[in-house]
Amino acid sequence: MRSWLIVAGAAVLAAGPTAAQQQGGVHVVREGDTLWELARTYLGDPFLWPEIFRLNTDVIADPARILPSVRLRLPTGVSRVATGATPQVATSARAQPLAAGDFYRAALLVQDAEIRPVGQLAELESPSVIPIATGQQIHPYDRVFVALAGPNLVRTGDQLHLLRREREITPFGRVYRSTGIATVAAVEGSTATVVIGRMYDKVAPGDLAVPLERVGSVPEGSLRVSGGVELRGRIVAFQSPHPVQTTQEIAFVDLGRGSGVRMGDEFVAYLPRQQREWGIRPEIQVARLQVVRVTEQTASVRITGLQQPALEAGLPVRSSVTSP
Repeated sequence: MRSWLIVAGAAVLAAGPTAAQQQGGVHVVREGDTLWELARTYLGDPFLWPEIFRLNTDVIADPARILPSVRLRLPTGVSRVATGATPQVATSARAQPLAAGDFYRAALLVQDAEIRPVGQLAELESPSVIPIATGQQIHPYDRVFVALAGPNLVRTGDQLHLLRREREITPFGRVYRSTGIATVAAVEGSTATVVIGRMYDKVAPGDLAVPLERVGSVPEGSLRVSGGVELRGRIVAFQSPHPVQTTQEIAFVDLGRGSGVRMGDEFVAYLPRQQREWGIRPEIQVARLQVVRVTEQTASVRITGLQQPALEAGLPVRSSVTSP
């Protein structure tokens, strides 16, 4: 995921959407569109691009890259460009509820033993006598063969979550990146045929298929407090490591289900107060984080607010959670 500065630079070269692309609160992405430019056109302020991204985390994995032909939902209260009025959108300072897309697109930092795949993507169902120089790419609605790990593991209609094994982070486990969601269309012996429904990253042979975990809604609210209980931990890594992290990206903290963390909990990342030559420098809040996935030892958190460009691995975090 790239910085919003890169998104802004790309927007200079991108043409704005036409009124014909507006279809009842929906924008159909065309080549060259960026969230930065769409927010400028529909919301009147390019810095409001997260408003559009938050409504479409089920079809957008990287806000710096949106695919042509994808249908994006627009925030309610947007004035139509065709009317000639200045686009407006109602904003709120309240924390937004956790969306299913936030859960499914987030990577996991987890021990290998906690991932129990039913199979592995093997090959795209696309026989052709036409040579393809660049190799076959998997797209939404493609049919793909899955090599099953055993008999009777899936049935027609089951949904599978696709994960890619990535780097190891000792002692917390390994990063598993979410690449998509697929539905089983047929099962024949040790092979299942699945249809790709959602893509959060590049889907490719070798991706693991695990049963899709159902996620319920998380009520809207801010930091949840009960009895003064406060959890403290640290950021241990990022889903996409690069020098500057931005809002909507995913980080991992060393607090998980065993610590009482639940989906929807909010954390604050901060620089601790520090003794300086001139005196004591007060604590500085760096970012706000919301839990979108929880494992036994870690939690995946979405960056919801960035006060200082100082978010890095090792930074302490604190959170208050409700009692069960």
